[in-house]
Amino acid sequence: MNPTPLPPSNEASFFAKQGRYETLGPFAAIGLVLLLLWSFVAWFIWVYPEALLNAKRQELASDTQTATVQTETVLHHAEDGLRTVDLWLLTRGRNAPLQDVSLAQLAETLRDGSRGLVDIMLVDRQAQVYRIPSINGQPYASIAGQELFELMTRPSTEGVTIGVPFRLREGLPMVLPIAMRLSAPAEGLQIALALIDLDRLGQMHQLFAHGQDGAVALLRGDGLALSRVPALPNFVGRDVFANAKPGRREAFNGPEGWFVTDGLASDGVRRIGAFRALEGYGAKLLISEAEGASLTEYFQQRRVVLLFSSLVSAAALALTWMLARLLKRARVEKALQIAASDASPLGLFRCDAQGQVIYSNQTYLNLQTLQAEEKAWGWLQVVSPEKREAAKAKWQELIAKAEPFRTVGRITRRDGVSRLLSVRTAPLRVDGRFLGQVGTVEDITELAEQQRAVRALSDILDLTPEYVAQFDRQGHMVYLNPAARQRLGVAKDADLGSLDLRRFLNAETLHDFRQEVLHSTQESAQWQGRRTLIDGQGQTMVCECTVLRHRGSSSSGSADASASLSVILRDISSELQHQRERQRSEALLAAIAHTSEALISVVDLDERLLFVNQAYLRRFQIEAEAWTGRPLREFLGEQEYARRQPALLRALAGESLGLELDYGERGETTVFDLQYAPLRTAGAAVEGAICIARDISSAKREEQRLRDASMSCPLTGLLNRAGFADHVQTSLQQARQSGLPVALLYLDLDKFKPVNDQFGHPVGDALLRAVALRLRNVLRPQDLVARLGGDEFAVFLPTIHQAEDAAVVAHKIVHAIGLPFMIDTLELHIGISVGFCVRAGSEAELEAMVEVADAKLYEAKRAGRSCARGSLPEA
Repeated sequence: MNPTPLPPSNEASFFAKQGRYETLGPFAAIGLVLLLLWSFVAWFIWVYPEALLNAKRQELASDTQTATVQTETVLHHAEDGLRTVDLWLLTRGRNAPLQDVSLAQLAETLRDGSRGLVDIMLVDRQAQVYRIPSINGQPYASIAGQELFELMTRPSTEGVTIGVPFRLREGLPMVLPIAMRLSAPAEGLQIALALIDLDRLGQMHQLFAHGQDGAVALLRGDGLALSRVPALPNFVGRDVFANAKPGRREAFNGPEGWFVTDGLASDGVRRIGAFRALEGYGAKLLISEAEGASLTEYFQQRRVVLLFSSLVSAAALALTWMLARLLKRARVEKALQIAASDASPLGLFRCDAQGQVIYSNQTYLNLQTLQAEEKAWGWLQVVSPEKREAAKAKWQELIAKAEPFRTVGRITRRDGVSRLLSVRTAPLRVDGRFLGQVGTVEDITELAEQQRAVRALSDILDLTPEYVAQFDRQGHMVYLNPAARQRLGVAKDADLGSLDLRRFLNAETLHDFRQEVLHSTQESAQWQGRRTLIDGQGQTMVCECTVLRHRGSSSSGSADASASLSVILRDISSELQHQRERQRSEALLAAIAHTSEALISVVDLDERLLFVNQAYLRRFQIEAEAWTGRPLREFLGEQEYARRQPALLRALAGESLGLELDYGERGETTVFDLQYAPLRTAGAAVEGAICIARDISSAKREEQRLRDASMSCPLTGLLNRAGFADHVQTSLQQARQSGLPVALLYLDLDKFKPVNDQFGHPVGDALLRAVALRLRNVLRPQDLVARLGGDEFAVFLPTIHQAEDAAVVAHKIVHAIGLPFMIDTLELHIGISVGFCVRAGSEAELEAMVEVADAKLYEAKRAGRSCARGSLPEA
């Protein structure tokens, strides 16, 4: 006998198509990764360099601003010197001013005030230049033929004028001349001339010429070059815009800006830079850097990125090849599984999340007499037409629950045979995602015929906690399940013949039951509602009731109006009590929340407002109905939402968190303490977040006032010893990151005690306040200055460009304090001794620097006072 061949599997064509998709899938995924990678490479090559250049422009603009301030200081000093000499000549110097001792002292003071950077001279009508003093009356040099002298002889020239740099004598350094006509010419003197040492000015500008190709240039308003660091031959005095492109000169007309130059007017190097005008002098300061220098590190990074991207691309292609081989092996194993499935005596199937069958073995089709192309919804064909829609809806409902289930159904196959099938399923999840159900179909016709539906029903009724009763046509009780017997006080084996509806109902509810419930069941065969009943102890109980009328048939074929009834009761008295308690608790909490002065708000998991209290509504002047249910982000605004989002997200994740936020309101700062906590249900699940905000501005202000008072000197307003130590430690932490040098200066007043003893403490206190003011004026805003006690002071310089700058600051302090003090009508003369210590920021320690600075202070005292001694770091 030859075996009957089985029809081919209905998965054959599907499996072939799926194999092709799986083969192409890895290549598509890797291709997408490579596309994203090389998109990043393209961005890095073409877009990122422009961002680096923008950052460099910002840095150059900042340096230009600093260098401009320092250069303006030098020019202001020169201009002040000219105006001071002019005023002296106007008021005192009409007779032999060049030999006047007081004018000589004034000129020497002006030179010393600039530390020799600016010299003041006088020029007569013949362009002869005289130093002050001129003992023998002979000219020091001549500026005949110089552009500046020609400018000063023009009637249109007014005020202070900057000339082209020149040398007064052969062998002397180049100077930048600034001239002003004298208000009252005396003895042939017509012009006051200030000469700025260009070499020293260039040294100051050199600090801002970053890198090997950095440059700092000073241009006059008409485009003439006044100086450049590093110097270029024949650059000074040249009109840099003479051969420039049209509009180049106008591009520098503004007070500040950026520029890109090809270098043809200077050293031929393509540069980027920034410029800034020197206010009142018609000049501009330019700081530039070679364009390539800004991108040197970027070009190294680009080579690394290209190499890395190439290696990743090669690795991705190798991985794709390996995945293709693995997928091919997986397809073979899947084919084996399909063959085993077709040989199974059980019908196997898989459906998607909508209940449509997407896979079945041959046994599944045979049990229902279906063809392969009917597998999706073919099983509905074996269900009677009037039940198909209900069956499909029920099936989709079971599938959507994503839970295992078992169902039994009777079908009539196309060959007319009625069978009872059992279906078992289990949810299919991949990486936590529900994809559908897999299951089996088994023919249980013979097994089902061996069981009785009544027995199954009886077991259910015996086990249910609900109360089930059945009455015959005369209203007598014929069945009462164990739960109902216990509640009514009826023994397990007691006869029910004497019990009827009156056992549950009093006279009033019995009448209502007959009028409403029985009448309703005559039309629809069932009734559902809520009724108050009486238990075995005579206590009332509220129950959810379901009444079913079991219809019989009269001899005439019409429905029997007196059919038996089944009543199913569920006691909800406790539920109602719990509901009332919950409502009372909610009302109590709402009342507390609305009377609280704190701002209380509640959001759900989607960050939508659920509740805000009255304080919240008053502060923001809103209506609760207008914002309830709307997104919190929309209510707060993007900026405020961004400040609160981290705390909000942690609260929604189940954590409690507090934070403080500052708000500026009418010139004052308001501080709120915000406490975020998760909103949990009785089952401890997070349903949202609660925010309670309290205004703590007054407490914060008092705390800050006490903190400031504890760290400052009440007499001078400077930091005290504790405040100085605290601020210095903060500055040292920043210096350790930058590595720049820092300096500590210890100061002790000289001759202060005699002043205090002679004129009393009020004068001494006023003198201390004046000393503090001068120290503040000498130092930069970021420098720290403190009064340690008595006549002892300390200064900390958080950033200096070079160690020698500390000595410069120390000498400035000695000079400033050495000048006379006017206290009321008293002219007081004191001095100050300074000891300083300079250390690299990466290795600076406060205690060690204090010890060195204090020792150097005593060394300055021993050296004669009113001087400075210091310690510089080893090279």
